[in-house]
Amino acid sequence: MADLFDEIESGKPAESRAAKRSRIFALSRVEIVLAIAFIAALAWGAWVTRALVDAPPRQELVQLQLQGIVGEYLQAQARSGKEQSQAARETAQFMAVLDDRVAALSNSGKVVLVREAVIGGDIPDVTQAVKRQVYAKVAMPRIAQPQSASATAVHNEMRGFLAAEGAGDDAGE
Repeated sequence: MADLFDEIESGKPAESRAAKRSRIFALSRVEIVLAIAFIAALAWGAWVTRALVDAPPRQELVQLQLQGIVGEYLQAQARSGKEQSQAARETAQFMAVLDDRVAALSNSGKVVLVREAVIGGDIPDVTQAVKRQVYAKVAMPRIAQPQSASATAVHNEMRGFLAAEGAGDDAGE
């Protein structure tokens, strides 16, 4: 009945209950687009949050002068006067221990860069620590002293040559 009185007073036909109900749930196109954008923003935010929480920890970069360590050992081994087979065995053992130390650094979450690959930046150098660890397991070869008379003669001859050329006696030592 109230609808009839409203219709008479306003001069417009009263809306039916179904029309009123559909108008309450009806959304405009702008409202639909905004609702979709809001849902998409929530989904994206959840995805970003999960990606940040599940991200692996940042790895630390370290530098190692690998060429220097290997070169130093090989020079000492070459001057040690040891037989070739023994020197080869010791060098293989040295290389295996060095490889283990580099692998241990990598397994601890560090990315090992050879010093020659580092152009700039402040990257910690682990060369001395690795050398100490390797030489704790493998002895550094000792340089052999010349024991033959011919080696001493060659040494004296070189000193004489350098003295004659004007380099002086202390240049050969």
